[in-house]
Amino acid sequence: SFAYSFPNKHCPMPHMPHAVLVLLPLLALALSAAAQDPVVKGVAATVETAVLLPPAQAFRRLVPIPLELIFRAGHGLPAITGTSVVAPWNAVGQSRRVYFETGDSARETITAYREGEYFAYRVEEFTLAAKYVAKYAVGQWWWREEQGRTVVVWRYTFVPKNFLVRPFLAFFVRHRWRPYMQAAVARVQQDAAVVFFGDG
Repeated sequence: SFAYSFPNKHCPMPHMPHAVLVLLPLLALALSAAAQDPVVKGVAATVETAVLLPPAQAFRRLVPIPLELIFRAGHGLPAITGTSVVAPWNAVGQSRRVYFETGDSARETITAYREGEYFAYRVEEFTLAAKYVAKYAVGQWWWREEQGRTVVVWRYTFVPKNFLVRPFLAFFVRHRWRPYMQAAVARVQQDAAVVFFGDG
């Protein structure tokens, strides 16, 4: 066994540099954010836009928005026609079915909800062709204020079923899914502008 003696005047505590003391709170915040906003391993695409609404208002406008308003057919992908009714759509664990014009569907479940900052959801039970290459997908949205505007970032990650399908999934994400996302966030920006200028 061993004994530990607390430092005293004969054995002073080592001096901690001021820079380290300043960085410790920042490190703690970074670790906290990393724990709250996990990085999902898979094939991902990220897009962003900027809106004139404050972060909290932009968040409240976007999260419950009818998906058929922003996800329209294009880039070889079908339009969303609606969802099973869940109102309000604002709590971790809530789940709904998303329906496409092809008759296909997928289940969407909220996994994180921090108003004005971060929203995440898991998509699974695909009946689309994605079921052959992806186990599930994770959508993550961030809102941050920057120079009087709100930057909205959307990251969507498909988790491949195995390494063999990963190249095909990567091709699909690069050439089909990411352009589909870009078109969607352009509509998010348009919708926010309508609200900002008082017509919505």
